[in-house]
Amino acid sequence: MIDSYRWVTQLQRRHARVLAAQSQLDDEQRLRLNSLQLADAVLRKCTLSESHPDHALQIAVIGPTQSGKSTLVNVLLDVQAAGISALAGFTVHAQGYATQVDDTALQLIEPLMAPLARVPASNLSHSDLNTFVLEPVDGGRNALITPAIVWDTPDFDSIDAGSYKQAVMNSIAIADMTILMVSKDKYGDKSVWDLLELTGPLQQPLLVCINKLDPRDEATVVSAFKSRYQSLFNTAVPPITLLPFVRREDQNASFTLPAERLQQLQQALIDRQSTINRYSANQHVKAFINQHRKGWMAPLVAERQAALQWQEMVDSAMAQAEAEYSRDFLNNHDRYDTFNRALAELLTLLEIPGIAPALIRTRQMVTWPARKLLGLGRDVINQERETGKSVLDQEADTLERIVDSTLITLQGQLMDQAQEPYWIALSGDFRNRKLALREACLIESVSARKDFEPQIEAAAKRLYAQLQSQPALLNTLRAARATADAAGVALAIKSGGIAPADLILAPAMLSVTTLLTESALGKFMDSVKAELKERQLEHIRSRLLEGVLAYELMQLTQSLPGEALYAQDLEQELLIELEAEAARA
Repeated sequence: MIDSYRWVTQLQRRHARVLAAQSQLDDEQRLRLNSLQLADAVLRKCTLSESHPDHALQIAVIGPTQSGKSTLVNVLLDVQAAGISALAGFTVHAQGYATQVDDTALQLIEPLMAPLARVPASNLSHSDLNTFVLEPVDGGRNALITPAIVWDTPDFDSIDAGSYKQAVMNSIAIADMTILMVSKDKYGDKSVWDLLELTGPLQQPLLVCINKLDPRDEATVVSAFKSRYQSLFNTAVPPITLLPFVRREDQNASFTLPAERLQQLQQALIDRQSTINRYSANQHVKAFINQHRKGWMAPLVAERQAALQWQEMVDSAMAQAEAEYSRDFLNNHDRYDTFNRALAELLTLLEIPGIAPALIRTRQMVTWPARKLLGLGRDVINQERETGKSVLDQEADTLERIVDSTLITLQGQLMDQAQEPYWIALSGDFRNRKLALREACLIESVSARKDFEPQIEAAAKRLYAQLQSQPALLNTLRAARATADAAGVALAIKSGGIAPADLILAPAMLSVTTLLTESALGKFMDSVKAELKERQLEHIRSRLLEGVLAYELMQLTQSLPGEALYAQDLEQELLIELEAEAARA
């Protein structure tokens, strides 16, 4: 059975790890942890019942502080086994005392208390709460139940109870019968009824012992207990055994019940033992798990929803970045120069008489940025490969601004999220890696733009190939005389009087480009230009926006600190269960 519910163990460990780092738990967190610990241990008990149906009888004595649990354990065993103290919280470990049970049988029980470790009673320490005791004792001749293992458990309502609740949950889970020990001062405490509400669905045989009662209070206390039990659970009230108040001068002295009450207690134990059915426990465990599944999964579902929300935020930011790139560069006449560079390459391919020599002379007159801007064809593209970004590179400036704008927008959105662990962790990781992410984007921007240059050359070659199919137009272009204006263009560029997008409109090239635009080649030029824009948009989208910016932003969710979150690096079984729960939600 435990194999199909392996995710419960995995989930229990995650809750325990995350909540261990918190100084204080709210009621919902405490319920999740307690119920998970209980379910995890009960599953191990079911597995043992399937493989060894005749394993030793388990009885757990539970109760709040100063209710007399240890005293009752000693009465049941008729031996001073459990230590007794007037101090609240004296028992902080689960301590199992076995009568007429051999060591082989005890070894079967030991794994049920995981993750607690079995140690001798002499090695127990208040500073190490991850241990328990399981040892044989010689029961007295008046032992009320034997053979059996009787568990003395920590108080579940003391200030430090959260520290050793695992021992309480494990003890209840492996028990075939539970004895709730309360005093007349404690039976109405919220902690008592919370525990009854938690364990009730398991339908374990339960015996209630109310201790330290004066005869005149018995009827009132019993009536009040029954009334509250029925109103809360709407089920039959478990048997109640009343134990009188017995004053002892010496806490170490043996406690003796009046014969009549001792007989009543023994009969109640016999009656409850007769209702034990280990075979039916599996169905109750399944019902218990189904009852709590949604609550257990809630933090994981919330983190998954937050991750999906972050994905939506990133997707929206990428769509906005793409829109800005189209608006501010591709569709901006003053900035877009990609197609102009293709036309410049075309002029080189055309080998127009007179232009090339003039341009060579003017190149010698200007500094390298101007030469780079004016230069035509493969020589210029090779220079760009060597130098990277030009000081007048409009596309690079646009992309850098888009990256900065995107990061600022997302950081603001993170700050607007609820102060929950997932968003706090993601926001912190974003801040820590923002500069590195920006640098990675700028590096990729340079690389992506260089890698797009063959597409510009290809566009020029397509135009040239189309021109070759129209010899008359080609001859007309080659006959055009633009030499006289070439030097003036160079000087204008050097002085900063011409923008990159204006290059193709410069007088030196006006006659050529006008002929191209107004010829039968005009529509083909438009289609090549539109296609070049589409390819450039797709190139920047895949290489920069999606390939680096979006990818790195989503990678933040994979590197969040697992100790603070529930849903990081999920095991396969738990992942499947989470997906099923998300589908049900």
